[in-house]
Amino acid sequence: MLNFKATTREFSLHELPAGVSSVDIFFDDNRVWSIDTRDRGSAFTIDWPEALVPHLKGFTELSVKDSASAKTLASAEIVFSADNFRTKVVDSSGVPLSVNKWGRLGRALDAIGSDIQNIILERTEEIVSVLTAMGKQPFIVGGTLLGAVRDGKLLPHDDDADIAYLSDHTSPVDVAIEGYRVGRELEKRGYKLMRHSATHMQLHFIHDETKTPYYIDVFGAFFTDDGHINQPFHVRGKMSRDQMLPFGMVEIDGRKFPTPADTEHWLTINYDADWRTPIPGYDLNTPDSTNRRFFNWFGSFNHLRHFWNDFYEKETSGKSEWSAGALWIQSVSFSLTSPQLVDLGCGGDPVSFKLLLSREEIIATDFAAKPLELAKSLAVPGQRTAHLNLFRLNTVSAPQRLGITGSFDVIANHLLDQTVREAREGAYRMFYMALLSGGSATATFFSKPDPAVHAEDPTLWHLSPHQLATEALKYGLGVTFEKIDSADTYTLSRAPYAAIFNLSKKVFNLPKEQLTMKQRIARFLDTFTFGKAQKEIADLKKQVIDLQDELDEYRGLSSRVAQLTDMLEEQLQNEQK
Repeated sequence: MLNFKATTREFSLHELPAGVSSVDIFFDDNRVWSIDTRDRGSAFTIDWPEALVPHLKGFTELSVKDSASAKTLASAEIVFSADNFRTKVVDSSGVPLSVNKWGRLGRALDAIGSDIQNIILERTEEIVSVLTAMGKQPFIVGGTLLGAVRDGKLLPHDDDADIAYLSDHTSPVDVAIEGYRVGRELEKRGYKLMRHSATHMQLHFIHDETKTPYYIDVFGAFFTDDGHINQPFHVRGKMSRDQMLPFGMVEIDGRKFPTPADTEHWLTINYDADWRTPIPGYDLNTPDSTNRRFFNWFGSFNHLRHFWNDFYEKETSGKSEWSAGALWIQSVSFSLTSPQLVDLGCGGDPVSFKLLLSREEIIATDFAAKPLELAKSLAVPGQRTAHLNLFRLNTVSAPQRLGITGSFDVIANHLLDQTVREAREGAYRMFYMALLSGGSATATFFSKPDPAVHAEDPTLWHLSPHQLATEALKYGLGVTFEKIDSADTYTLSRAPYAAIFNLSKKVFNLPKEQLTMKQRIARFLDTFTFGKAQKEIADLKKQVIDLQDELDEYRGLSSRVAQLTDMLEEQLQNEQK
């Protein structure tokens, strides 16, 4: 039997048999994780996925199985902690969970049962028919196509069904505009839609009897003039039209679905040459050049949404260190005099709901469902919640959609430092419109990171005042900075600040920029060159970066034009009702 070792921190595997490309990790009878072993050698040590770590308590029979043959390679009773219970990785309903391709815990198809799988297939047939009736050319893709070609089944470790439609357009801006139109048409037909980008829509459903949630992804696919097939968010590769059309057909549990004419070529582009081998832990490693194209052409509107939903599943009021910013906003609430106030990134316990103000309305907004659900439960008359996605360009029409009729104030407690630039741009637009209306715009943020900062946890991030001032200036905003005092040592160590925005484009009380030793060394090396050759290399490096940024900006125009077109068409439809 294969030797292994498991602690609460890591998992070690020794002497993996030749020919094993993937292993499944089981706790008792439930698969919790799959590992792609192809590039790991015959022995390796790997950290447990972060999503699993909180569940590593108690004891379990840990089994290691070959993903392809389901043969048990090793099994042993493992004790993670002194707790007197068996280790379980389940949701609130007791349904087993496993780590999905995004590193999060989710319900795999093999855990939700055959009845739900049959319903997913019925829905997939239905959506293929709906798209066909809309004049589109739908076909199955991703794991749905892989399972169909390989086994005539849905992939047991997958968590949804995937459908694409082949666009007649080759220009990304036209493809994006079409994607928005398809989404609006699906919503008109009663589907609950979450939009991840212009060309990636997720249709959400709940089983009537069991209340089990499930979803189906719909993607826009298209050829470009360089001979590539594109299916955001991942697929891009050389493919001829006769490899795509006319569509073939494949069966899944007796149901027929359209596929690319050359399914093997498509699956090789989507995955790799090993697509015939079951590798549940396959890592979708999208090339940077593909990521840059799709991100700039079509946007990405839900970055960090899963993090915040998961965060507020555990927390109801957020982190205590955010309270210093909330108290500061409360201390200046006398200056918030507009009839309506908008709270950006309100979280589950909006600071705006604690403001004792005489005004018409407070609107607490967020883009994640769980914090909005919690905030809504706290609302009293004069307070309400609303979905607002700052990643979307339609923030320019947000005041109208939110029912704002005059001047309004905007606050944002620890939003700017805990999101990415694309969402901050939406916040700056809201600040600018609030100031134009005669209202005010105020935000709080940490100017220093947590010592344990990492990319997956935005609560540990920071935003320097210099970066904030530079970004805001591009949106016609000046800013005044005020240091926030706190009795909490940790909060003070992260140097909290308040930013009060203005239309004068002037910056006041900008704190002195403080660089870490690593940043100082990097700047020194950037400016220190040896002779003409070094200078030429530095100049060429800068030119490459400038050209890359310019290309990204050019591609980003496609997304902007498509979003503006979508906003205009939506407005015209509303006026015709």
